Amino acid sequence: MDVGIWFNSNTGHIHLAAKDHFISTVSADPASRRYHPNLYRKLAAALRDADCPHPNPSPEGEGLKE
Repeated sequence: MDVGIWFNSNTGHIHLAAKDHFISTVSADPASRRYHPNLYRKLAAALRDADCPHPNPSPEGEGLKE
């Protein structure tokens, strides 16, 4: 399965796309229906480790902790 992951700095969402199957997003915003803090942290860390654009940690240190 071909999967793409990227960060949209305008929305703060991390996008996931599986070729010929779906495109979805993950958010760190508790008010969003796409809110999933655990998955967001893991995907953000994977993007960071791949030297791709990624969300910055919050002032509280959340966002990229493992």
